Amino acid sequence: MIRKTEEDMDLKKIAESGQVFRAKECEPELYRFVHCKSALFISKKAPKVFDVSCTPEEWERVWIPYFDLDEKYRIDPRDFDNPYLKKAVEFGQGIRILRQDPWECLVSFIISQRKNIPAITSCVEKMSEEKGEDIETPRGTVKAFPSPEALRGDLSSFKLGYREAYVRGAAEKVEKGELNLPSLYGLDDAGLKAKLKEVKGVGEKIANCVSLFAYHRTACAPIDVWIEKIINDWFEGENPFPALGSRAGIIQQYLYFYARSI
Repeated sequence: MIRKTEEDMDLKKIAESGQVFRAKECEPELYRFVHCKSALFISKKAPKVFDVSCTPEEWERVWIPYFDLDEKYRIDPRDFDNPYLKKAVEFGQGIRILRQDPWECLVSFIISQRKNIPAITSCVEKMSEEKGEDIETPRGTVKAFPSPEALRGDLSSFKLGYREAYVRGAAEKVEKGELNLPSLYGLDDAGLKAKLKEVKGVGEKIANCVSLFAYHRTACAPIDVWIEKIINDWFEGENPFPALGSRAGIIQQYLYFYARSI
């Protein structure tokens, strides 16, 4: 089914931007995305024109919000004096900030500690294959990300190390109702991050990641080793994100993707 969009997006850049770990290129220029109990196969046919595997109703209900296609990203490289930032903004055009499932996002970034992207991706996919529920698609069965209940049991096959206790602890908090992830949408940015940090293993960086990639708090800009190096090398050690307001998280993704791509 062909769908036209108001906003354009680059599927390859999104899949490789480090914000999501189950997006993958199945065939040349054909990408798979999984969100909650839905899976999508999508390819780009022309600017703002995509071939998608879902029904029109599911596209409107699930995937337009997921890809944040109702939001206009108006960040012009010419708005910035910093030469590195200019190049990163230009290079990153087409990246969207996905509105991911908070539970999957939380666990994925807990797992991400001291792991590289291929290792995180492999772990999250294995976890889904072994413990996730089936999603039927025109291209066969895809597994959903496991529920909190499914991750309270034996996790030894995933070789999580010290992160295993963190994942199980998060699952228990959600299962017991101590952490109500949907209710966190009503908190301001500071309150949201504070609540996420109540989960053992969640510090400032992971709280910012979940705030940005699940709750769409675009003023939140995660700082990892890549971004810290950019700040030191190109911003004289001064964090530029507070001055960027609601654009900070989007620009962080441009900077991160650019740094890892060049």
